[in-house]
Amino acid sequence: MKWEKQGLIFTNNGEFDLLKTHTQCPTPLVFTDKIRVYFSARLANQQSLPTFIDVDKENPAKVLYVNSQPILDFGRKGTFDENGITVGSILKKDNMVFLYYSGWSQCKTVPYENFIGLAISSDNGETFKKIHDGPVIPPNEFNPIGTTSPTALKYDNGFIAYYASTVKWVEIASRLENVYYLTYALSTDGTNWHPQGKVIIPPHDDLESSVRPAVLQIGGIYHMWFSYRGSFDFRNGGVGAYRMGYAYSKDLINWTRDDAKAGIDVSESGWDSAMICYPAIVKVGEKVLMFYNGNEFGKSGFGVAVLRQN
Repeated sequence: MKWEKQGLIFTNNGEFDLLKTHTQCPTPLVFTDKIRVYFSARLANQQSLPTFIDVDKENPAKVLYVNSQPILDFGRKGTFDENGITVGSILKKDNMVFLYYSGWSQCKTVPYENFIGLAISSDNGETFKKIHDGPVIPPNEFNPIGTTSPTALKYDNGFIAYYASTVKWVEIASRLENVYYLTYALSTDGTNWHPQGKVIIPPHDDLESSVRPAVLQIGGIYHMWFSYRGSFDFRNGGVGAYRMGYAYSKDLINWTRDDAKAGIDVSESGWDSAMICYPAIVKVGEKVLMFYNGNEFGKSGFGVAVLRQN
């Protein structure tokens, strides 16, 4: 399988009142006549909040509407999301839209801490309300340091959520960097989650991190694309910068990694030439689209690619 890039769709160059840069973690929700793409943008102080744009369903490069205000606000003092919110995934459940997100809080001994939260929309994804002040996948024996970047799917009679669990902080060139592996949790209702403690994508080495999986079923096989990076020289498009990984599974639990089959990589030049990351996959009619970020963790904007199976 190969992904055919369709180009850059949107770059945040100050279109929003408060949110000055970035379009990190584009997350699509398909409507009859449009695709709403949620993402996180950054304030002048670099803290993130989520918003969205609407694009044409037949031509995603055509922007129909830009929502200028955040759809969620910072948590109150002392909560897990008091310093930022990054979009994770969208899940439709009954007549509601579940938005899973990563909350950010600043720390003293390490730069920050992430945990996963949930907000729910009862007006078809227009507005959202957090279910409570706490995370839905909090610290436990499997996730003692942090959880982030959730992707929730329907599974059997319930739900499965893949997410990155921070396993350690390491000092690299006098700077602390976190290392995180992909794991999963199960739920019967999409709200109460039970982490399983199994790493599903083995890292190439113990300093490699994997995050933000996107899953697509074709026939009896599940396909996963995800972002992976090293811990050295990854921030500015260096040798450790994010690339797309790939794995496949028959049961959504046991995955075989084979990055050579990802079918998409950085471009020779332009907005996604130094980094490619944070995929989200959606079916639109007969097409399968991947929304993703490029250079500088989404500062260069987000684009779209079309799956070609032959």
